[in-house]
Amino acid sequence: MHFLGRLISITISYSLFIALIERAYTIFIRLYFSKVQRKSKGVLTTARPVEDIQTLHAFDYRAVEPIKYRPFAKKQHVTMGIKKSTKQDWIRIDRNYLERTALRKKLLAEHTDICVGTSETANPAVRELYEEIMLDLLPKRFPSMFGIKGDMFHNLANGTRHCISSALQDHASMLRHLAENVEEDFYFMVPDAQDEFVLQGFVACFPQGLLPSAKVGMSVSEIHKPVPGYEGRLKKGVNRCFERMERGQSVGRLNWAIQSNHSQLFLPFDGANTIKTDDSPCAKAEFDPSASFLRAEHHTLTCLPRTGTIVFAVRSYLTPLTEIREEGSGLTLAEACDSMPEKFGIYKNRPTWGQRVCAWLREEDSATDKHDLRASPTTNPSGSCPFAQSREPDTSASCPFAP
Repeated sequence: MHFLGRLISITISYSLFIALIERAYTIFIRLYFSKVQRKSKGVLTTARPVEDIQTLHAFDYRAVEPIKYRPFAKKQHVTMGIKKSTKQDWIRIDRNYLERTALRKKLLAEHTDICVGTSETANPAVRELYEEIMLDLLPKRFPSMFGIKGDMFHNLANGTRHCISSALQDHASMLRHLAENVEEDFYFMVPDAQDEFVLQGFVACFPQGLLPSAKVGMSVSEIHKPVPGYEGRLKKGVNRCFERMERGQSVGRLNWAIQSNHSQLFLPFDGANTIKTDDSPCAKAEFDPSASFLRAEHHTLTCLPRTGTIVFAVRSYLTPLTEIREEGSGLTLAEACDSMPEKFGIYKNRPTWGQRVCAWLREEDSATDKHDLRASPTTNPSGSCPFAQSREPDTSASCPFAP
């Protein structure tokens, strides 16, 4: 009996040992294949499954209201706030489509060097993005607006068309065709030999406080240097987001700012995130609530399946502050403006508009306030900001990746 007991004990111990070995082997195999699939900085070398695109057969952009993004919230700290996204939500189209794309075409003609830039490093990703959006997403998602017949891409909304094979011969042409057919701006962050993601190309018709050509060749960390507090937790979060992006994966986030006294979308030298001096025209101009806006940006980061380049897409929305107050969100927005950390508030240019805007949003504009807020000779009657046209390029201006 004693021998039998020892035999049973040995058998149980052996079984437990084998089970532990099998468990350890399983974990090792999972980790190994996970590591094999990734580059050293975490980007998958194998593409994710092709994502199904839901076709909007009866889509009428003229009846679609712009998305009412209200990303402001009372926070004492700054975060990226990313969420998973899908390819079919990459491009947004609404009733402003014809007006916005016409403006983009005009800007491309007048400011080509500012709006378009590419390089040998970015060119493979430029072609991949062109094929992803122009040849796949748009005709599948919006067949009532876009179609391909033979070698021609047709925009049925504005009646334009272009030759696909000709566009594929020139990367700058691909970027221009992208910009003329969608409202999103695109920045190409290409991994280098050290697996740092570096800005190598762009098409940006609606930049805000950013001269893209001045940032080409900069890594994600270098571009973010103007952001107060970036070197702390935010830097780790941004790097982790880029490192963990899988090929074919998309994530989205929102950004917002107050755009005081004008409705311009093209602001390469002057934006809500551009610190202004006390003697600048925008700083001197009296606050005009009827010409001021909440500028919300929907950001999408997508890791292209073939090249592994991360494309940063920015879609800009302008909502009049009068609409924000009328819908009852004025107090919430004022609290969000007030709650910005001091340095971040300066970065967002709060000193030039904060007191006046927040008082108006709270409906505290008394008779005395109204007298102070009357238009002065320095106010541009057209509602545009003269500083945007006169300022010299500022390489320290803000970046589209900033919160």
